[in-house]
Amino acid sequence: MRLSLSLLVILIVAALALTQAGTVRLAPAPAQAAEGDPGAVRVLILVCNSYGANYNLIRDVMELYGWDLTTVGATPTVTPCFYGGPITVDTLVTEITDVSQFDILLITTSRVLQAGGSHSQLLASQEALDLVAAAAAESLLVVAQCGGPRVLAAAGVINGVNVTGKDEYLQEYLDAGAVWAGELDTPLLDGNILTSLRNQINSRRLCEVMRTYMAEKRAAAK
Repeated sequence: MRLSLSLLVILIVAALALTQAGTVRLAPAPAQAAEGDPGAVRVLILVCNSYGANYNLIRDVMELYGWDLTTVGATPTVTPCFYGGPITVDTLVTEITDVSQFDILLITTSRVLQAGGSHSQLLASQEALDLVAAAAAESLLVVAQCGGPRVLAAAGVINGVNVTGKDEYLQEYLDAGAVWAGELDTPLLDGNILTSLRNQINSRRLCEVMRTYMAEKRAAAK
């Protein structure tokens, strides 16, 4: 009995030693830019009612990049189309006075089949449209997903720009002077305007385009 007890004690001590040794040898997690880090890519995420589930996909990728994310809306809370819960935004479109503090403005997805069509809440907000116009004027990378280009059209920032998007709103794009490239399977970048469809499969690809764009822009600025 004593031998068994002694052996048990030895085994417990050995296990603790191995655990501690293993903990010491663990490699540190890759460093990510902390929120507010001036070196991080700063993204202003413009969300609206009936936001799409792809919001979560693209946000996950940007968080993996360590980017500094700020949500903004026309109302303090926005509702999902069918997946996820209400989002309480970090700030309102009326509270953004200097859009140049950001690098990217991302207009997330919104359900197409709703009253007024996709992004109807943003289209009804002149402050939201002014924010988009200011972002384009300040040379931020302006990104619109699915029906989001209709917000770009209403903000007057796609005259002469090649765009993709939901063809339900084709006439709106054309009326704004856009060059229609069709419903493409890959993101389309023209200048500082980036449009994309099929974000169930394109969320990571879209983020890669955004990351490459920012890397090249910052390298050119040095």
